[in-house]
Amino acid sequence: MKAPRNVHDGSTQPPRLAVYGNTWGLLELPKLPRSREWSFEEKLDRLVEAGFHGLQAGPGEAEQIRASGLRYCSSGRINLPADADHAVKEAAHVGADCLTVHAGWGMETDAEIDALVGAILNASEKHRCPVYIETHRATLAQDIFRIVELTKRIPEVRFNGDFSHLYCGQEMGYRGFATTRHYVTPILQRTSFFHGRISDGQCMQSDVGDGRENVHARNFQSLWEEAMGYWLKDAKPGDILPFTPELGPPSSGYSITQRDITGTVVELSDRWQQSLVLKRLAEEAFTAALQA
Repeated sequence: MKAPRNVHDGSTQPPRLAVYGNTWGLLELPKLPRSREWSFEEKLDRLVEAGFHGLQAGPGEAEQIRASGLRYCSSGRINLPADADHAVKEAAHVGADCLTVHAGWGMETDAEIDALVGAILNASEKHRCPVYIETHRATLAQDIFRIVELTKRIPEVRFNGDFSHLYCGQEMGYRGFATTRHYVTPILQRTSFFHGRISDGQCMQSDVGDGRENVHARNFQSLWEEAMGYWLKDAKPGDILPFTPELGPPSSGYSITQRDITGTVVELSDRWQQSLVLKRLAEEAFTAALQA
């Protein structure tokens, strides 16, 4: 028995995309300025109305999320091999579709990385809960070269592809996107979950309008489509590919704000509307991958 690769719903439906919301990305909505933040119940209602399939949140919210008709998946951080079993067990205990994790802090040796990833895979196998290591700054998966070297040593590792961290953190457009995208192929081949955020190469989170004419949106959509194509090659009936728009709120520094002439703090982007754009771009990418 090996660690599960994909989210599986127990059905015989064809492999499919499922778009989840993200509680962190739904914080501080609607955009600034506002009279009040949407309640958690209002956020659930908006996700359902917009055609989302699930929500990524903490274990304590799983029951309420399912009661609204949405699927549930979890997220967390695993710093040391000894932390892995508890984190995965907690996600499995509440019936999470999967768990995405920030693993390590990025200062580990290769041997320390292998020990941590090995512990995560062992816990995933033990508790039958898919676990996806996120490509993220300040983690062991912050650098394209080190991630690819990891895939050579532990080919069964699976990722949550948040490509904004690679696109911005390593400025993939600087050398030329057509060149640098070649290096991420082993990562795309092992992506079973997506955090949707689009970087412009300088800002981690950029507004792409409707996404149709934005060069960075096209670059990301092409990465998603390629990764989805690899996923489809090995997917079985009942397998689900989660895509989760994750646009950070102003308090995180991800969403850019400024003061207007009255001194009021204004959020420059409407993150809810941009989440709907990311949802559509992902759905288009998956349709293209199916037809390829």
